[in-house]
Amino acid sequence: MSKAPTPAIATPPVPSQTYLHHTTLAPRPKLILIGDSITEQGSATSNGWVTSLSIHYNRRVDVINRGMNGYNSRWGKAALPFILQEILGSHDSSDGYAMSSCVDNGQCTQEKHQHKEETTASILYSQYTFLIGYGANDSCLPDGTCSRHHVPLDEYSSNLKQMIEMIQSYNDNYTRSSVSVALLTPPPCDTDIMKQRRDNENVTRLYASQIDKVGNEMKVPVVDLWNGMQLPIQSSDVISNAEGDYDTKWKQDYLSDGLHLTSLGNYRLYQLVVDVLEKSLGLLVQNIPRQFPDHSMVDAENPDTTFGTNTVN
Repeated sequence: MSKAPTPAIATPPVPSQTYLHHTTLAPRPKLILIGDSITEQGSATSNGWVTSLSIHYNRRVDVINRGMNGYNSRWGKAALPFILQEILGSHDSSDGYAMSSCVDNGQCTQEKHQHKEETTASILYSQYTFLIGYGANDSCLPDGTCSRHHVPLDEYSSNLKQMIEMIQSYNDNYTRSSVSVALLTPPPCDTDIMKQRRDNENVTRLYASQIDKVGNEMKVPVVDLWNGMQLPIQSSDVISNAEGDYDTKWKQDYLSDGLHLTSLGNYRLYQLVVDVLEKSLGLLVQNIPRQFPDHSMVDAENPDTTFGTNTVN
């Protein structure tokens, strides 16, 4: 069976007037991806799912990859405070921050916001969105060749909950709901190839199901990669090969070595992540202004008349 082609990624089009006038001087929202090699390798090639997210949200959202190959939720939880310090700063920060924004009519305004103050933007989407994607290593067999990476299921659940709470605690410092969290299940694996390390149906499935339970309990959305990769892509962009056994087809199309993702596997993950970001977290391209005025709106000879009085000092 031949592999289906990987579709090209492009920033979704928006109406021309929106493109020209829906701009801002405010910092871009941040999408922070935390996880293992599935996340880290998402930025390793032009077809990586993280690379695709950067293209999708070009000039609108900063996509930050903090994936670390080989990590499990135990080690990820230990590293998380350093990531939060880097991205969000000191947890006890209480100073206000300045925000400049250009509204739809092209006029720019500068406002002083204090932490804990409600803003219009936070109703649509958070300034910081974290996607936590551990589990591929936690679910290694405890008696297999990668047993040092194994984390028991109950500890895995506890680690995820603690990480969610650590991230959400920053909402006490920042504008309410300015920090959001979503979860990503581990991908399915090919047990025939990974049999000394992983078992898709009997073990990995339990870890993916546990993320669903944690998501429901903590009221955060879940990107279901485990189930989503074992179904054909429902898209006009990809013509699925209906011949043969699909259990073989998805493994061939999506997995490069029994666990990590091919170009088409990265595309599938990209699809699933965008679906959750848009439907559950409000990160639709048409909702998010491009940062800085369009070049056609900049005064060619006196750019300070466009930027000067709106620059944050």
